[in-house]
Amino acid sequence: MIKDIITINTGVVFLKFKQDNELTIDDVTTLQVVNSGFVSVFVNDFELASKERLTIIPPDGTTSKVELTIRFATIDSSPTSDFSLFTWNKKEIDIIYKKYIRCKN
Repeated sequence: MIKDIITINTGVVFLKFKQDNELTIDDVTTLQVVNSGFVSVFVNDFELASKERLTIIPPDGTTSKVELTIRFATIDSSPTSDFSLFTWNKKEIDIIYKKYIRCKN
């Protein structure tokens, strides 16, 4: 009798958020967060300014369960504010991670 064979593959996932969010990810081997917008964003206890990046899980060969809380800073949307001229890319964060994907054959 042949037993089921479980293979493990790795996959790279790209996520983009434009609003506050809470996220849980299992079996992560590496995770990086990039603030690609103009507004500061808070990821768990870390603040990321515009165009700043943060490696939360380094690629050290272990797997982790990650819980992320993403909160964008409030912006002044009055007509006299600097952000009122821009309608695009005010709030945007990219999450890039690599995880194990178990497949059962």
